[in-house]
Amino acid sequence: MSSLLVRQTIESLLTFLEPLLGFANCHMVDFYTQNSYRNFIPLDIQKEIEQIGEENTIIRIFQNEFDSTPHLKQFVENSTKFTLKNCQVCLNLDSFTEKLQSWGCDTLDKFKLEIFMNAKKSHEVEILSAVAAALFRASEASHVVDLGDGKGYLSSMLALQHHIPVVGIDASNTNTCGAIKRATKLSKVWNGIPMAPHKSLPKKSENFSSPNVELYKQVTQFVDEKFDLLGLVKDIFPNVSHLGLVGLHTCGDLAANSLKIFSKNEAIKSVCNVGCCYHLLNEECEESGFPLSQSLRDRKFVLGRSARMIANQSVERVLQEGELPNITIFYRAILQVILETFCTELPTKHVGKFRKLPVHFKEYVRLALKRIEVTINVTDNEIESIFSHYESRLNELNIFYLLRCKLSPVIESLILLDRLLFLQEQGIEHCFLVQFFDPVVSPRCYGIVAIKNAL
Repeated sequence: MSSLLVRQTIESLLTFLEPLLGFANCHMVDFYTQNSYRNFIPLDIQKEIEQIGEENTIIRIFQNEFDSTPHLKQFVENSTKFTLKNCQVCLNLDSFTEKLQSWGCDTLDKFKLEIFMNAKKSHEVEILSAVAAALFRASEASHVVDLGDGKGYLSSMLALQHHIPVVGIDASNTNTCGAIKRATKLSKVWNGIPMAPHKSLPKKSENFSSPNVELYKQVTQFVDEKFDLLGLVKDIFPNVSHLGLVGLHTCGDLAANSLKIFSKNEAIKSVCNVGCCYHLLNEECEESGFPLSQSLRDRKFVLGRSARMIANQSVERVLQEGELPNITIFYRAILQVILETFCTELPTKHVGKFRKLPVHFKEYVRLALKRIEVTINVTDNEIESIFSHYESRLNELNIFYLLRCKLSPVIESLILLDRLLFLQEQGIEHCFLVQFFDPVVSPRCYGIVAIKNAL
């Protein structure tokens, strides 16, 4: 993948995205108080919505039918164009498999495990463990480090199925303890799994334990870009030479730090990282998680937290399921009207989510005020009157939500292209963006892969 193509793609993406950053960064809480629909949706699109009606607009967004709304069509086509799978800078899994084969890997050795994990995690681990194992062989590494190990889904598969010595590192001791317990349980039945029906366990009376669980070691440790991974692994395993680095849904800055660690350390020969939680990326310090590339850092580019939060959404899932925002988003926006009307000083506490959906808006208001510890002199009649005033504007919020969802893959594309360009700037020749997973099953489906000294 040429650096020039990546840079050109980023520039085209920014031309589309930068004028819309205000739209991306406004908060749904302030939807009515700041008149976000009128202020942030382009005027020509507003006029088209008025012509065909709000309910028709929602239907057409879900049906992807925009023949009578050319400006809305252009907006959707541009946002779709900058989805990674539609750019020339992202490989699908089949194309990446061909790359692996050119490096001496015959095929991906996939194994689908359907016990001790849900369907989503099974889908992810089946694919990423096979890719990590192939990279392990191609890079001639001696050990693998799984950063952000969590409950050990990926690491245990690498050890038990692929016979790879792996160190799983997680910052949470709770996760580390959970990973140890899970790996122990899984190893006791492992050799009987091929004989067992899907999603069932071998009989406890039979001994199907696997000694390969000893290949998997767990460590609780916070890792930043300066951490000595090679030294840690040498303390655990003898005969360490070179490492492969892997991470499945590494949170926030950990994904960025994985790439920094890989680029700086010659002993780390490969990296395979699927990040998540873009809203937790740090944009405010010298060692930030975004941007990574010198190109974006030189222009002091900032996305903003709300824009990064949007990047976590799955537009594929929203469109496939015809998913409108939860009614509590509408309720919260109207509550903000009440707070700004009746409070002399706005509260700093967040309302958050309710386990049980309030029956109606009046109940929501009372529960929310209690939660944020606010006492205001507002009657039930006043609450109902304010709600009635905004009730007819629900579809404004729904359209706003759906159009902003369209920016989700664009923002994610920028974050991941920045990571790819960073590796290219470090002189890493063999680095790629790959779509590993089905985006409806696993919305964070893209990963960065790089290998040093590939054949």
